[in-house]
Amino acid sequence: MKKNKGFSLIEMAIVLIILGFIMGGLMIPLHSQRNQQQISRTLNTLEEVKNALLGFAVINNRLPCPAPSFEDGLETATCDQEGYLPWAELGVGRYDAWSNPFRYRVEEEYTENPLDKDKIFVTGSGLRIRNREGDFFTSSSDSRVTAIIFSFGKNGKADDDNAVLDKIFIYDGYVENKDEPEKAFDDVLTWLSRNTLMNHLITAGNEEDLP
Repeated sequence: MKKNKGFSLIEMAIVLIILGFIMGGLMIPLHSQRNQQQISRTLNTLEEVKNALLGFAVINNRLPCPAPSFEDGLETATCDQEGYLPWAELGVGRYDAWSNPFRYRVEEEYTENPLDKDKIFVTGSGLRIRNREGDFFTSSSDSRVTAIIFSFGKNGKADDDNAVLDKIFIYDGYVENKDEPEKAFDDVLTWLSRNTLMNHLITAGNEEDLP
């Protein structure tokens, strides 16, 4: 009478290795899908913030100043050009999909009440957007960007030139690089154009303050 033989240790090891490959292959798409969902959620929130900025401008005839603290989300009398999103002033959420507070950059001429039409229509803000290759989306002489709202993304820190307090910001696709983290890019941002801002102010009946 023959006895049933069980799996040998070698056979069990081979099975476990095969299962590991299968599970690993399944986990990669799930990981990518989760990243994309978080990016989409953050982009949707940024659009809500942009609409809230337009509403604030219609009511106050200016854009809000950045908040020095993300905890209270309130602007102060001293208006810095860059800081945290004044979420409490706008009535929007303060965090991105990774639970990092949003950052906010605005030029001084757009925070004055009433808006100084000479500064706005003659000089431009100077804020510029480019991709990682260095191609600019905005004019160098007369930028139409009034404000920038951005998320530090999954890694919770600014990537590339977004870490530098200047007038150039990077807008590009998501790049994950575990082998060379310095080459990764996961910042998510949007901006409010001057044309969109002016159109909302005129539609709301603020044209007496504009040319």
